[in-house]
Amino acid sequence: MILKDYLLFLEQHELGKGGVKTKPSPTFAWELVNKRKYSGWRRGRYPGKVEERIWKGMAVDIHLKDKWLSDLNNIKNVEIRGSCEGHDKEWVTYISFRVSPKYDKNESFLNKVCKILNKNKDTVSGWDIGTQERPRFVVASPLYYGCDKQDDWFDWWNNIAKRINKAVNG
Repeated sequence: MILKDYLLFLEQHELGKGGVKTKPSPTFAWELVNKRKYSGWRRGRYPGKVEERIWKGMAVDIHLKDKWLSDLNNIKNVEIRGSCEGHDKEWVTYISFRVSPKYDKNESFLNKVCKILNKNKDTVSGWDIGTQERPRFVVASPLYYGCDKQDDWFDWWNNIAKRINKAVNG
């Protein structure tokens, strides 16, 4: 990490003061699914035992298929920032992403993306201002790997890249 990146990291984190300035994606995902504020902050990683693997140099949850990750990373005008397969009803499935900077100030467009994504079964999304003062989306589901509705979980992951692409690119 170069000095400029490290200074940006320090600026975005209130080290020793109980957390980050911007809400971590797992917190945002929980709030979207549960439709209420979370009391506290969730760090970016599931706190329990989790199996991971390396995909293109990044640690990802073991049950996320290469095709799903590739499809997400190939969406035009979208930068994937994080994902979680979901681990239990308190740690739900989510994807966080940014859109092209050309849309950063277009609140109408940002709201439209959420409105389109929210029409899908088992899906809730929202956006806020994340790190680097840019809009960040979280699209979440109450589903998680190993839940009773495992077929729905697979369906969600099989189709989420197409849904995000349609919402962002029409």
